[in-house]
Amino acid sequence: MTDSTTAQTSLHVIVVGAGAAGISAARSLQDTGCRVTILEARDRIGGRVQTAYDLAPHPVELGAEYIHGANVVTWDMVRQFNLTTVSDVTKDDFHIYFGDRIHSGDDKSRIPSFHLVDTYEDIAIDWVEQGRPDASVHDVVTKWAELNNADLSPDLQRLVNSRVSAREGGDWARLGVHGMYEQNDNPGGNFRIKEGYTALLEQAVAGLNVTLNTPVQSILWSQDRVQIHSTTGQTFAADRVLVTLPLGVLQAQDVRFTPSLPPGKQAAINGLGAGHVDKIAMRFRERFWPQDMAGILTTLQSQIWWRPGWRRDDEAPLLMAIIGGDAALHFESLGADAVPEALDHLSAMFGENARKHFEAGRFISWGTDRWSKTGYSYGLVKGAGLRDQLAQPVDDILFFAGEATHVTHSGTVHGAIESGARAAHEILKPEKLKADI
Repeated sequence: MTDSTTAQTSLHVIVVGAGAAGISAARSLQDTGCRVTILEARDRIGGRVQTAYDLAPHPVELGAEYIHGANVVTWDMVRQFNLTTVSDVTKDDFHIYFGDRIHSGDDKSRIPSFHLVDTYEDIAIDWVEQGRPDASVHDVVTKWAELNNADLSPDLQRLVNSRVSAREGGDWARLGVHGMYEQNDNPGGNFRIKEGYTALLEQAVAGLNVTLNTPVQSILWSQDRVQIHSTTGQTFAADRVLVTLPLGVLQAQDVRFTPSLPPGKQAAINGLGAGHVDKIAMRFRERFWPQDMAGILTTLQSQIWWRPGWRRDDEAPLLMAIIGGDAALHFESLGADAVPEALDHLSAMFGENARKHFEAGRFISWGTDRWSKTGYSYGLVKGAGLRDQLAQPVDDILFFAGEATHVTHSGTVHGAIESGARAAHEILKPEKLKADI
């Protein structure tokens, strides 16, 4: 018999991507005795996690913002690295811009059919559990409104879609209810890491072998060996490769696989939605919005605004918009005019004080970012089951991780972390079986 530790130590794994999934997998593999190399295209680690430390006295998240839930795996890392958190807003802390004015408190309930902003998901779940065929969230909610004589005005539709597309990644006209049904909510609220998400991943990556500024161009694979070529002219050989590329990059085929990926794998890549979810950070000289307004959901194309410094003692006068779906595509098309249009929206809601106190703005376009081409993935109509298909290994040589591969927690950092741990287990399992023979 062969010692299993020796067998695993001899295994060399290349991880493509130093985001949350890649770091999680690499840590698990290295701690088990594998030799691991992470290849990262960017000049930094983190992927779609990126914290800015130059916008305010406190960290500001340009990418992933929250720990979603009170008991997800991210908390293990928070405790391990002695980080601290602050709880975020509840729906009661949000104001609503509807009908050309701002609504708050009990006034929100006077908006016709306003409850659909919070209940669209319950309506979709009920549709699926009744055994009905897959359809878009838009079509399901519209059908429900017809049957229940609900007032689904154009403004209300824009309001619901603002919530859906920023939260789920895609417009409600394309988001499939069966794919959404696969997802699990995580109770307990949302939390920000006070030190910033980047601080968490920088500690997690410590001691791992990461090569930055090394975009992968092609992956040549056979049943027992992998060879990887980078755009910098370097060649890397390994026993296994773990691909954690964002869905948008996979769909663009920026990395060439030889032989080509199996048809089922490519179908999974093409059958999921690569959501364009972007952000706009706006800094002001002083606050001009109500003190009790933690955020505002709008009918405008800037969709949702919130205060990144909410509940911090050192909060700066800063607002952050999160924009998804077609609205994100609109802002991406504006280029340098994205920030001025966002300022127009704030002025429409709050008056000329927005312009008077404006200091600086930053548009963070994840949808056009060269190394992501997506904010996070979402399930298209008839896309249920494709995440699991995307996650499956190919010939125990090619492995896949990342938020798009997580069946129940896509679009989250904890989903990415869990997918990395799952892929590491898959890589090690065949080696353990061989060692036990």
